[in-house]
Order: sequence, then structure tokens, then C-alpha cells
Amino acid sequence: MANLAPLHDSSESECRAVLQTVGLSNLVEKRGGPLESMSADTLSQGQKQLFSLARAVLRRRTRTRDQTTAPVSATEDKDNGGILLLDEVSSSVDQETDRAMQKIIQEEFANYTIVMVSHRLEMVMDFDTVFVMDKGSVIEAGHPKTLVAQDKSYFKNLWSIKNKA
Repeated sequence: MANLAPLHDSSESECRAVLQTVGLSNLVEKRGGPLESMSADTLSQGQKQLFSLARAVLRRRTRTRDQTTAPVSATEDKDNGGILLLDEVSSSVDQETDRAMQKIIQEEFANYTIVMVSHRLEMVMDFDTVFVMDKGSVIEAGHPKTLVAQDKSYFKNLWSIKNKA
């Protein structure tokens, strides 16, 4: 559990539930369960990404639990939000895992401000705002679906290049 809940503020059942949410419960059970120590060296890059996402989900659920006695699902967590920072969260996963991660992020962090760095443009299509950067500067900002529809949009150009490949 120390790997998943380094602050030791979550129960074994909470850890198991989060591992189930991100699809790692079978892997962890095969290795002795959440109470056994695990080495990052034994996980694939995608499994490491999912494990990191599991930590974030567990932290959100624990934070919500500690703030209220109400249920901790994101849809019932309307008054509690936060900031989630993600840097290339899906860079080492296949498309199926990418879609699963997107769904988890949307459901678990519905009331959060999400700041995400991503080269996978489909990851940001449901976001409120996208910032296109070049050489460390913002060159375009707006709703991704609006930018994709605009002529001479940098984001549209990136989208077109990606979809031709």
C-alpha cells in the first residue's frame, strides 16, 4: 500500500477499489496484493502511467473522504475541486489504455481544473481550453473543437497532420 498511498492515509479496501478503477487489480493481486511491496522496474511504462493515475485518483478520493462524510464519487463531489497536473499521462500507453485513462480522468476529476501537457491531441478534445505552444511561447489558445474548425489555426494544422499519419 505504501507504493499507492505513500501518506498511509488510505485503507486496503480503498486501494483495491482504485486499482480496480484503473485496471491494475489483477496485476497487483498476482504479485501478492496491495500490501506487498512492488518495484517500478517490474512494471511496463504503461503500467507505471496507470499506477500514477491510480495514486491521483486515490488522493482525490481520500481528500474528499476527509472533507466530508458524503460518498466520494466525483459526480457527488460537486463542491470539492482541485487542480490536477498531468504531463504526458498517456505517452507510453496503447490507444485502448489511452481511452480508458481519458474516461477515468473525466469521471474522477470532473470538478477539477486539469492542466495537461499532451502530444496526443485526442486527449485534449473535450477540454475547455487548449494552448498551442511553440518554442516556449503560447501561439494560440481556445476551445479545441473551435480551433479545429478555424482556417489558419495552428491547432487545426496539427490535427490535420496527425490525422494524415
